[in-house]
Amino acid sequence: MPEHRGLSPRHMNREAILPYGVTVDEVGVAVRETYRLMDGIDSFLIENGFKHLEELILGNSLSGILSEFLVKNVAAASAGIEANVKVGGHPDLLPCGHYESNSVLRGTEGVEIKASIQRGGWQGHNPEECCVMVFRYSPGHYEEQTWVPLTFVEVLCARLSKDNWSYSGRKGASRRTPTASITESGVEKLRCNFVYRLPKVGVGRHRQILAGCADGGA
Repeated sequence: MPEHRGLSPRHMNREAILPYGVTVDEVGVAVRETYRLMDGIDSFLIENGFKHLEELILGNSLSGILSEFLVKNVAAASAGIEANVKVGGHPDLLPCGHYESNSVLRGTEGVEIKASIQRGGWQGHNPEECCVMVFRYSPGHYEEQTWVPLTFVEVLCARLSKDNWSYSGRKGASRRTPTASITESGVEKLRCNFVYRLPKVGVGRHRQILAGCADGGA
């Protein structure tokens, strides 16, 4: 398994605006530790005759696990933010000392973490006004019988308002889980304030916007 993986410094956007004193380097530390954890899990599984984690669980389960890892690792890396200890609480990360006992069911201050393979249209359970940080990733996979480990390709962050969400609730006797999706305006906010972006993974005009290359150069 690869060692000491992390975000490429060349593609980390030092101009990104992050809340609550969180820095770009701290996000990099959180990703590095998430890589270390994932690589360790995969090494254990392979050494004991199992398949890689990505081959054992569904994609949405993997996204949930990654989100939990990232929440804990961002909290550990930053002095200004901590994990929300409330089960089912929102947002995932809270500014230190803002809420009693680091616990809130529905707060407006903090950062919601989302790990996703999707290029946009990210979802939540309710339209919420808070900061959102999206970690786009390419799941581990085989290329010509060689395992390519999970890789984060883009990290985005922005404060969204309720107007940046569309809501799909239950209808009639439906038991469908209510969902809220980030609208095009919200997605644009996120893409404009990218923390990290690898070449050619951005969408639309953002495909050519890279760290240190505002003119679109590589």
